[in-house]
Amino acid sequence: MFIRTPHILPFLIVLASFLSALLTPSLSYAEEEERFPHGDFGALRNFGMTRVIEVVTPQTLKLSNGEIVNLVGIRLPDYTVERVGPFAQTTFKILKDMLEGEQVNLYRTKNRDIGRTNRLNHSLAHLERQSDKAWVQGMLVRLGLVQARPSRFNPEMAEQLYALEKAARDDKLGIWEQADAVLTPDEAENHINSFQIVEGRIRSAAIKQNRIYLNFGNNWRTDFTVSVAPENRRHFSKAGYNPLEWNNKSVRVRGWIEDYNGAYIQIDHPTAIEILPDEKDEEDSAEN
Repeated sequence: MFIRTPHILPFLIVLASFLSALLTPSLSYAEEEERFPHGDFGALRNFGMTRVIEVVTPQTLKLSNGEIVNLVGIRLPDYTVERVGPFAQTTFKILKDMLEGEQVNLYRTKNRDIGRTNRLNHSLAHLERQSDKAWVQGMLVRLGLVQARPSRFNPEMAEQLYALEKAARDDKLGIWEQADAVLTPDEAENHINSFQIVEGRIRSAAIKQNRIYLNFGNNWRTDFTVSVAPENRRHFSKAGYNPLEWNNKSVRVRGWIEDYNGAYIQIDHPTAIEILPDEKDEEDSAEN
């Protein structure tokens, strides 16, 4: 994954602005907010302030209280155990410059039972740099270095992450410069066994054996499909969503693409799918 020529200049300009701000003496709150995204953490619990000892990977940090914290709500598309791509390398450098030796505030889900740690017993949290209230995940998303990836157990900041991701995508920054950064339903079949973002219009919604199927073509046996398992339907109902009412809705969905009667994504929480405004809705909004 590489930044190609057409949009490298705006990416570097924004990146340089953020990097410069890391070393700039304290500004007014309004000036700092203009440079760094600030998060509204009202839906999360504040676990207090601690200091970052070391940035271990592009997504994990060691804290002075002995914890290893994983930056929740984001995904580095070019980072794996085998490969650290250019965007992940840039993320690592920014986090080191921004956070090592700095005090940070930790925000975690209010759910005591699940979502505060991962299977490695690393803490899952959103981080805010204490000195200027810069939201770490928000900054990385706005720079186009990472994708937003809220989960069923940490969905609280999804709307804010998606807004920042849209701004980066509109500016074609970083990962969003690539033509296939967001797939069409027809392109999905070429990306089986990978995490992807797919955008398209739902042509029909159906339920079979209590499982919901959202079909993006006329032939459900071969076209792209999104499904919601019976045990996960309650998460949508609780959030006030009924996927069976999404006929003809334009959506953006993110998840792991499988091969099951064509390209197929199973989603287990509402924040895995964004309902996009129709063109008429956008026109009415612009007029008002």
